[in-house]
Amino acid sequence: MPFEFRLEKVLKYRKRVVEKHTRDVGEAQLVVNSIVEKITVMEEDINELLDANSMEINTTLNVEIMISRGHWLTHLEALQLELANELATAEAELDHRRSLLARAWQDQEVLQRLREKQKIMWMDQQRKLENKYLDEIGQIRADRQQREKVSLL
Repeated sequence: MPFEFRLEKVLKYRKRVVEKHTRDVGEAQLVVNSIVEKITVMEEDINELLDANSMEINTTLNVEIMISRGHWLTHLEALQLELANELATAEAELDHRRSLLARAWQDQEVLQRLREKQKIMWMDQQRKLENKYLDEIGQIRADRQQREKVSLL
């Protein structure tokens, strides 16, 4: 009779939950990475604009261009702030999903340890039963041999 873990279905379910949470963490990490990439691009755009403003100091100043660049810089900084808020939200979501994954992983580990413990106990019981049967067989053989000796006398 092979070992049968009574909570095998629960363990399989927990494994599926861990896989789902792993995918969720991966998706959340992708979102965070994309936002970080957008922030990097935004910072590069702002730096290019500031560098362009500093390069034009030596040339003729055009008020309209400076005003439009100032508005564009304000717009880019507002977008950067918005992206920073999105990043904070995405990182909070990533942390939440990681905590869910950690809890699901712990639940799965508990069931796996229980399974291993029960399997070891089952193997010990099987070994004891086997030893008991071998002892009984040995006792039966010893009785037969004793009877054969008595009958020969």
